[in-house]
Amino acid sequence: MRALLIGARGPGRELLRRLSELWDVVLIDSDPTALTAAEGIREFTAVVGDGSSQVVLNRAGLQDAAAVVAASFDDDKNLEALRIARDAGVPRIAGIAYDVSRLEDYRDLGVPAVSADTLAARSVEVLMEPRRVVSTTFAEGKAEAIEFRIAPDAPVRGKRLRQLHADTWVIAAVLRGDELIIPKGTTKLEAGDRVTVVGAAADFPRIVKTFTSGESRFPINFGRKVAVTLESADDLDGKVAEAISVVRNTPAEGLVVLHKDPEKIVDAGEQDVLAKLLDELDLRADGVELSLRPVDGDLETALLALPESESVGMLVTTLEPGTSLLARRRIATRMTRYVATATPVLLARGRHPYAAVLVPARRTVAGEVAARAAIDIARTTSAALIGVSAVAPAFVSGQEAVEDARESAAWLREEAAVQGVQVRRRVRRGNPVRVIEELASTVSLLVISLPSRRISLLRPGITGHVLGRVASSVLLVPRDTNS
Repeated sequence: MRALLIGARGPGRELLRRLSELWDVVLIDSDPTALTAAEGIREFTAVVGDGSSQVVLNRAGLQDAAAVVAASFDDDKNLEALRIARDAGVPRIAGIAYDVSRLEDYRDLGVPAVSADTLAARSVEVLMEPRRVVSTTFAEGKAEAIEFRIAPDAPVRGKRLRQLHADTWVIAAVLRGDELIIPKGTTKLEAGDRVTVVGAAADFPRIVKTFTSGESRFPINFGRKVAVTLESADDLDGKVAEAISVVRNTPAEGLVVLHKDPEKIVDAGEQDVLAKLLDELDLRADGVELSLRPVDGDLETALLALPESESVGMLVTTLEPGTSLLARRRIATRMTRYVATATPVLLARGRHPYAAVLVPARRTVAGEVAARAAIDIARTTSAALIGVSAVAPAFVSGQEAVEDARESAAWLREEAAVQGVQVRRRVRRGNPVRVIEELASTVSLLVISLPSRRISLLRPGITGHVLGRVASSVLLVPRDTNS
């Protein structure tokens, strides 16, 4: 994420040191000497100029900025820079008031600000780092206590404290909901925990990286393997090929292929066809761990039941789009079966390898789970990630809806940045189905949440409408707060 930092001296210089590696910092100052003096702190892009100038801010990349911090020694210039950033819709802006009496001016502007004392950089840093809650120093500045929120994709999630080896820091407390836990070596960290870490101030960057970085967990956060059915050559060229691609490009550990039981097939010709399909599957899946499952009965029924007995994190099937009455009835019937499973379902439509992934940016439990899946896939497949926030037309929604959409898009961008994934933000007014349909025409994969209730022909919901209109592959991710 790009952060524009105005002011290369005092608190601005200290903030430059403390910001995590997630931030691509552009340091702006009118004094080239100050910029040169900051070069040993960390990597940054230097821009010589007046940080309160629209021209300079645009040259520094204002339109792509996720944060702007004004920390120069001139409050008037700070306020003007923050006003420009606010009007440009930058999601995170903050100021450091050189004159404490000017704090009210910052607040009148509607932006958070702190006074330029020794704690200014730490206060602003907490505002900018979404996974860091608060920090403070003690022992004459040689030690620091930092509180972190454990995100679902954090590498430390699911680990016991005895697995986290460090000579210079310890976890002093864990807040889980309303329960305060004094941790032991056997204490396991969970998503949503707020942990207090005490350590040497000199080890600050390593502590932050340990607790705020992210790793791709989809689909293994639901199950270790991907499952698909094989019945014809079309399956092999279509959904099975896409399933193989998914296994190769995600942390999934193998592919389970369900097929008809050859011992139950009477016709010798059909037996021969199946044998050739399985031989061809073995060739195409070179390097992928295959598990073959003969089935006596309906293959899709067996596929949907498989996660009850095996560790399966994704089911791959097909569902052709269509808006006719017959197509809508088919979609509603199939969706009813998918809703019953707690496993992600990929509707393969031959768009692999994925070049671009689209996901709605929504700050709901279901929306966040879908977003994390999209981030993981974008990272492991090197696909572009597009986050869309659809806002109802102006005559039924106001500016507040636009701000909510921008905040949701900003959240997606921040979470993706943790894994080094850049997000192209799209905030559009209009019917959500139409907006998603338009953008989905340019991507390989659409990731949306699986409805928590049954959809019907008369009440298809946004998901039902979207499935009938988009031609891209679609990943349906169930709401699962434990994933």
